[in-house]
Amino acid sequence: MTTQLDHGIDPAPAMLRCEIRQSKLYPSLVLALRDMRQANGRDLVTGAGEGNESWVGLSLAMIVLDTLSGPSPGHVGNSWDRLLTSHGIPADDAKIVYKLRCSLLHGYGPPKPSAVNNRKVLLTSDAAAYAVDTSTTGQVLISVPVFCGRLVERIAHAAPRNWDTSLIDTDIQL
Repeated sequence: MTTQLDHGIDPAPAMLRCEIRQSKLYPSLVLALRDMRQANGRDLVTGAGEGNESWVGLSLAMIVLDTLSGPSPGHVGNSWDRLLTSHGIPADDAKIVYKLRCSLLHGYGPPKPSAVNNRKVLLTSDAAAYAVDTSTTGQVLISVPVFCGRLVERIAHAAPRNWDTSLIDTDIQL
């Protein structure tokens, strides 16, 4: 199934503002969003911009989703499924995204076909594609700029604010 909601049609999805602070104290989600945006070539504060195919940005997008998935009473994949499906992502696509997260975390690459029902996961920089497109037999196409700039940003904006808000000092002098 193709995640229709995350097609690159919406030029201005709702995004969290990640203001630059004088104090240099930031919640981890704000830092992860800012770093994802920077890696994707988008505005750090507003998230505006088309984005790019950065693997670092995609990895940081997975960190944002990890942060938003909350504590995991059991298998981490269950928290991911709950987060993604509660934001309109079909269950099959949610499983693919989780497998991509695991493969990026543990091997910095796409998952093996055997992990995603014998489909090859391909990443693209096409900003007019779907975030997750499973419409072609035997493959999954992930548009990195749409995934980061539309899907992750939309979920971050809509998610409850119960993520870890402890502050991280980005100006520590050793």
